[in-house]
Amino acid sequence: MSKCMFYLIGLQYFSLVIDHRPLVPILNHYSLDAIENLCLQRLKMKISPYIFTATWRAGKVLCIPDALSCSPVDRPTSDDEAICNKTCISVSAVMLCAVKTIAVPCVNEQDDLHLEDLHKAASEYTKYRDLLHHVRSGFPNDRYDLQNSLCPYWKIRDDLYCGGNLVLYGARMVIPTALRCCILTRLHDSHCGFEATKRRVRQTVYWPGIDADILNTICACEPCQILQPSQQQDPLASDDYLSVSADFFSVAGKHFLVYVDRFSNWPIIIQCGTDTTARTTIRFFRHLFRDLGVPERVRTDGGPQFTSQEFAAFLERWGVCHIMSTPHYPQSNGHAEAAVKKVKYFTLKTVPTGNIDHEAFERGLLELCYTLNFAGCSAQIFFGHSLHSCVPAHAKSFTKEWQSRAESCECCADECAKDVETRYNKPSKQDPELFLR
Repeated sequence: MSKCMFYLIGLQYFSLVIDHRPLVPILNHYSLDAIENLCLQRLKMKISPYIFTATWRAGKVLCIPDALSCSPVDRPTSDDEAICNKTCISVSAVMLCAVKTIAVPCVNEQDDLHLEDLHKAASEYTKYRDLLHHVRSGFPNDRYDLQNSLCPYWKIRDDLYCGGNLVLYGARMVIPTALRCCILTRLHDSHCGFEATKRRVRQTVYWPGIDADILNTICACEPCQILQPSQQQDPLASDDYLSVSADFFSVAGKHFLVYVDRFSNWPIIIQCGTDTTARTTIRFFRHLFRDLGVPERVRTDGGPQFTSQEFAAFLERWGVCHIMSTPHYPQSNGHAEAAVKKVKYFTLKTVPTGNIDHEAFERGLLELCYTLNFAGCSAQIFFGHSLHSCVPAHAKSFTKEWQSRAESCECCADECAKDVETRYNKPSKQDPELFLR
């Protein structure tokens, strides 16, 4: 790190790959006062100016550092020096290329109008400039020497760092006070509940007391309070990710078709007007199969459109299995019912007239898709990469390895599904077997 200090100082993030696994938690999580070994203390002090994440890799695959550490050259010859010079030039070129690659998102940040407003507010707000100064130069040793307005940041002072003229907390941007009301409004465009909005906030923005502000915003929203369900019930998760759910609902006399992918929960809303016949439903499904792919199973509630012979013949031609819920028991089609309830409440809150050709509806539906579910993933996995919305987000939040993220989300979803199923089946009892005499 000291030899590459010119390239590493000031980087918002880089990876340190080591072949000694016990060092990983010490370098990543331990503070200086928690380390008793003097050698490790000195090491921690020397690398404290850098922002990095230590990862472990076996020595047999960490070829170059392992070879240099096992077979060093004490007395280099002229040939060794020539090779060393060429290697240094190559390493320098690779490092410069890596630095340019990392710096590209930061340059393009200024093209984001939301970030321009954020930079402007950060430069005009005195308390935010004071916070930026302390993050750059260091916080005082005693919290009582800090301004009262910056005391809420004391507990997270070690996790704050600078990204240009902004203060970052992980991948989340610290928002100045002047823009917090506007950000809360943007976050509540989807009219989700408290927990769902908190999961969305964990991706983008931060300020002290943001959870309380979110709760107050939701409590002050009149449509959310009027349409709040009287008996909230957690949805029962399913491990069936190769199927879709569909159902109809109506708002202000207008009928809508909801088509939801069961893995990503990405909703497709189609306005049907007053025509909900089987032929029109087939036309909608044909377009959806063309654009989104053909599922293995379609789950519906067995409405007249879905039970017609024409619709059954259409699904048979496309090789799709049709599964209908039990009559008078809508819980058997819980995924579609939950999606319809969410979309219907969202429509009533944003466009009570039923006219979905509206900016508030489109912007809110975008935030609804980006909100994390209980498994820690959002409908963005439908595209396999992160997308931009009206909520400002730092460039770092778009640089994740989405393939590994999708796999981890899938594993997390499986674990959550098993946990929900266990808790759901715990109070139930097996019916006793009936014997005929």
